[in-house]
Amino acid sequence: MSAEQKCVALVGRPNVGKSRLFNRLLGRRVSIVHDQPGVTRDVLAEPLGENILLMDTGGMFADLPEAQKVIADATDAQANFAINAADVIIFVVDARESPTESDLRLADILRRSGKPVIVAANKADTPSVSADDYYALGFADVAAVSAEHGIGIEKITGFIEKFLGKIVPCVNVREEGLVYLCAAGRPNVGKSSVCNRLLGSDKLIVSPVAGTTRDCVWHDISFKSKKGAELDFRLYDTAGIRTKRKVNTSLDFLSGVRTRNAIENSDIVFLIIDALDGVSELDKKLAGEILQEGASIMIVVNKWDKAAEVFKRGALKGYKNLESFKKGFEAAVRKELFFLADSPVHFVSALENKGMESLLEGAAGLYKRMLKPISTGKVNSVLQRLLEENPPAHIGGKRFKIYYAVKTSTRPLTFKIFCNKASILTKTYQRYLENGLRREFKLGGISLMLDLVGKKPRAPRGSGGER
Repeated sequence: MSAEQKCVALVGRPNVGKSRLFNRLLGRRVSIVHDQPGVTRDVLAEPLGENILLMDTGGMFADLPEAQKVIADATDAQANFAINAADVIIFVVDARESPTESDLRLADILRRSGKPVIVAANKADTPSVSADDYYALGFADVAAVSAEHGIGIEKITGFIEKFLGKIVPCVNVREEGLVYLCAAGRPNVGKSSVCNRLLGSDKLIVSPVAGTTRDCVWHDISFKSKKGAELDFRLYDTAGIRTKRKVNTSLDFLSGVRTRNAIENSDIVFLIIDALDGVSELDKKLAGEILQEGASIMIVVNKWDKAAEVFKRGALKGYKNLESFKKGFEAAVRKELFFLADSPVHFVSALENKGMESLLEGAAGLYKRMLKPISTGKVNSVLQRLLEENPPAHIGGKRFKIYYAVKTSTRPLTFKIFCNKASILTKTYQRYLENGLRREFKLGGISLMLDLVGKKPRAPRGSGGER
């Protein structure tokens, strides 16, 4: 966030429609909207304009089961953080009801903050529903709105501009000069814990309750590598991807969609694996999806402290020491994720803050290799050598031949290959060529694609058309 950029925070009790209003003000769907209270838990931030950042927060004072009280408390802490960070606060209430005890309690907090407050009485879907009851809270700027139908939105933006000046439209939502990172994995593998360590603070809610993160939350990090290179990262924490049979609500489905959108938008993805569980079928599926989207992959084995404890208790036999166990574990991970070739593997403990320094350093190195120029002449000589060392089999009486190859794109790293017939290249041989290119140009972890262009068949003699 630039020094000139001001912040507007949406706050309110659960299920008053903050996320729907957040999306309506932005003019696009960013925050998950659902009837279930407590869906938004972390602070979500998106540019409302070049000069204004809009923050969505979780519902305060949620009455959740005892098992989820830790989440409710953390959500309140996150909302308080947003109130403190904001220049203007939009207090969202339900226009169909009189002020509740939670509304009165929150109004008192907002008055004591000393910040300008706009009251958005949401769900005023018909003319008979007004915001009159909410003038009693003592705030001057009150508007009846319907985020669902877009009613009264101009009045809210007018109040914002009254306090912060005209909203300057965003030119480009994806910011240039940023390297986009994403932490992805199954639920409860420690994605938010890893992100918090990288951020150096507890900005993301962490809980042993699986599924704590429901939306994609991003934060920017300025980083200087050991070699002096300076990079600005945008780090996304995502909801855990579930198997289809466990996606039993629309909320789970929408969370999965947001996660996949973040992966699609990322340059590098940290695929986080639980050290106690090893590589699951879902991990394999997710790794394949990441590759398909063209992002580079770093494998992050989290909770390594727990695996080390199991080893020290003597529960694992056949290893001389912890280091040999670590090597064996890495070999097992690579065997299960063989299609990732030599993607970097990092062992970390977010709980004990161990190994974390290597992640951004590794991401910086990976990004540098992604942009590294590759000589066309060298590409062609490497491919010809691979063909000679291990010739492809005859398919239908023909052997696959390469005439010329050239690098055409960075994400994914794409080589356009002009060949005799694309259809006779088998998947196994294609993987052999890809791995050969990775080894030669040190492309471990980088998504690589071969764009095959077969030779056009000759037109039958005499079919040249009219003369």
